[in-house]
Amino acid sequence: MKSWHIGNFNEVSLSEGTLVPREGEVKLKISKVALSSTDMSCFANRDDKNTVTVPAHAAIAYVTNDDDELGFKLGARVVVNPFVKTVEHGEIVVRTMGVDTDGLLQDFVCVPSENVFHLPDGITDEEAVFTECIAMGNKVFSELPCDRGDYVVIVGAGTLGLILCQLAIYYQMVPILVDLDNDKLELARKWDICYTLNPTYDNLERKVEEITGGRMSEAAVFTTEGVGLNSVLHLVKNGSEVVIAGYSTSEKHYVGSDFILKKQLRLKGVCNGFGEMPSAINLLANKIVRIDGIITARETFEDVPKIFEECVKYPYQYNTVLVDVD
Repeated sequence: MKSWHIGNFNEVSLSEGTLVPREGEVKLKISKVALSSTDMSCFANRDDKNTVTVPAHAAIAYVTNDDDELGFKLGARVVVNPFVKTVEHGEIVVRTMGVDTDGLLQDFVCVPSENVFHLPDGITDEEAVFTECIAMGNKVFSELPCDRGDYVVIVGAGTLGLILCQLAIYYQMVPILVDLDNDKLELARKWDICYTLNPTYDNLERKVEEITGGRMSEAAVFTTEGVGLNSVLHLVKNGSEVVIAGYSTSEKHYVGSDFILKKQLRLKGVCNGFGEMPSAINLLANKIVRIDGIITARETFEDVPKIFEECVKYPYQYNTVLVDVD
């Protein structure tokens, strides 16, 4: 078994070892892994308390052995569910591979059988690596008290933001996408996401007011580090809900509590897609979510250090990097 370990952006090392599945686990041969700049930023400016060194929470794999008891056949193509339920201090918590526990940037892994999902033939590997991101997006909308026709401001045109826009349209809401990167906004427009705003050129509050006919957005989802969280609070109506979605990174954001109190806003965090993987697979199988254009680079397993080097020089240049492990 080979795995890439990231101490920080300047410490990338390959380790080798043996891998023996425990009871209830399935041994998998990893085929493809998806990485994004946001994922890799989790490994920047790390403190000594962070013991997670293997990144990646999205992977396609093949089962390495027949296991009739667990219901898996040799060679079955599967997607890994990175959201692992554990019990800590008497409470059930969800940990995410590559974020809270070591991830999937390996050639072989052993994971609990309940975290392995068979893939239908109609879903390609390139589509399937976005299953966990779609699961998180679905979790976001399950948390938002929105109705059909409601406007939803989505801040960040990275992978999660682009998927959220498509899900908003599927659930018959109207997304307003905000990002500083015009290329990413252009990709969104190609997918018929009508309202795209760049705060470099657009007065966000005025534009959202125009788009919504003066009533402002019914909700907002914040997914990025490029635009300040505080600015999002100006784009929603009084009593709205603002969801902060994604995986924790090193950057912190100032939030004005006085503005939250004045508008009686509710802030909520969504950091995983636990329980939503079957729905995400179904959305992919029915071609609800498009991924063409989100994969902006492809590399081999051996070239992983080059990926991290590039992201040090040019943070957030990639939406998703697809790593071929085979």
